[in-house]
Amino acid sequence: MQSCRFAFAVHVLAYLAMRKDCCSSARLAETVNTNPVVIRRLLLDLQEAGLVRTLRGPNGGAILCKKPEKITLLQVHYAVESPHVFGLHPNQPLEECPVGRGIQDALAYVHRRAVRSLDRELGTLTLQDVMQRLRVGRTERPAKSLAQRQ
Repeated sequence: MQSCRFAFAVHVLAYLAMRKDCCSSARLAETVNTNPVVIRRLLLDLQEAGLVRTLRGPNGGAILCKKPEKITLLQVHYAVESPHVFGLHPNQPLEECPVGRGIQDALAYVHRRAVRSLDRELGTLTLQDVMQRLRVGRTERPAKSLAQRQ
């Protein structure tokens, strides 16, 4: 099963970047279409990483700690996801098997390369890049025709 924590975190951070004030976990959960408990757990991880600050109380909520151009997607990824791209064998494979004998080392090599590649790419992208894509996406959508609006 794939995790959606990174996608949720980027969504939450982008939403917070569009606001100037605190936003409640309930409102963030509405925008993501998930349970507020999921968002509160995510916010704890993002706060621990120094990406958001949370305030308690009736006017509390979450707010960004940094400008969007200072938040890399790599920071977001490591704040909310496991550093593992994929899992290795949970049990030691059969040593007599020609594949089993070396598969752990071979897959560890592949994993290291995959992580390096992911880190390199996510390290070059920022929340500001996501914000820019959101703006582009809004302006590039074709206008609905009169028949589609009715």
